[in-house]
Amino acid sequence: MKHRFFPIWITLGMFGMMATVSAQSPLRVACVGDSITFGAELPDRARQSYPAVLERLSEGRLITGNFGVSGTTALQSPFRAWTRTQAFRDALAFAPDIVVIMLGINDLAFPDLHTRYPADLRHIVQRFQGLRSRPRLFLCTLTPIAPEDSEAHANRLIRDTFNPAIRSVAEETAAALIDISAAFPNRLELLPDGLHPSPEGAELIARTVLDALPPPPPSAPEIRAAPVAGPVDISIRHEVEAARYRATRWLETRPAPADLRDPGSFWSGSPPSTPDEAAALLPLLDGRIPDDLDDPYFAFAALAAALRRMGHQTVFLPGERPVAWREALLHQLVQRQRIDAGGGGFWGDPDGDPDGNLPSTVYALQAIEAALGPAGAP
Repeated sequence: MKHRFFPIWITLGMFGMMATVSAQSPLRVACVGDSITFGAELPDRARQSYPAVLERLSEGRLITGNFGVSGTTALQSPFRAWTRTQAFRDALAFAPDIVVIMLGINDLAFPDLHTRYPADLRHIVQRFQGLRSRPRLFLCTLTPIAPEDSEAHANRLIRDTFNPAIRSVAEETAAALIDISAAFPNRLELLPDGLHPSPEGAELIARTVLDALPPPPPSAPEIRAAPVAGPVDISIRHEVEAARYRATRWLETRPAPADLRDPGSFWSGSPPSTPDEAAALLPLLDGRIPDDLDDPYFAFAALAAALRRMGHQTVFLPGERPVAWREALLHQLVQRQRIDAGGGGFWGDPDGDPDGNLPSTVYALQAIEAALGPAGAP
């Protein structure tokens, strides 16, 4: 049977139907940290820790996981590294949509290792960025240590060394920054033992985090059938632009690849004029890579260029399953991008020769441009 290719609005229009956005599922938020995140010294940690308060304040929008472990560090030091704990493995398995990281207070105790802090914090960020759930990362600056007068040295380290490092890692990895330091006054009533927040302090952290997270979507808006498919969803557009920025940074430090092929040369003879003629590559939209492809990103570029030229917005995968090809293709590329230690992004074999990934990265960017347009285009 031939696959049918037409905008899905026609089917809806035949029955006078109106599509309605379903209620959004709660976002899963992994709260990563030390005893401050864990809720040490709180009378009722299960209800008063900042992750618990964050979930309660979100009014059903968020499900939080508390992955704080007392005494742990971002530093990959023996016995104290957060990444050596069961909480680290549990946080990865949580498949979060959002990860909030606040680690560094215990790292103050290792002055000889302070220069390693940015790289080790970056390592944690990149482990989460590699998850299939593609979470958004948020890095928190640190709470102060009270009282200010007797803890001046520690607070100076926080202000002058650790917080700038956190900001730098956030920028390098395209993570967002939550400035807890700016929102948290150094007062003993908020830090009764000088280090751990009181219930009021934990709530202040929770409110600051909540204010920084994405706002809730409008509730169940009606979407009327349109005569043409709409623009690429703004959320995937933002993710793609971030991926494109990371790849551009990665390419800036490498020589221009030689002997690049024209994606149009993928097809034997003339390029396909209908989606049926491109059926061999449509599984790419579903995350399935045909075994006979030497470079799947060359195939992504060829498919994107062909579908754009055809002008179709919706194609059908096996089983008569309709997909908006642009969003499906962009989603696959965002998922497959690798992040290096410097915050750059590339496509290809993560364990291979970096120069060997140059063509794959250029082809992936060509596919993005075919689907979305050049960088900065509306």
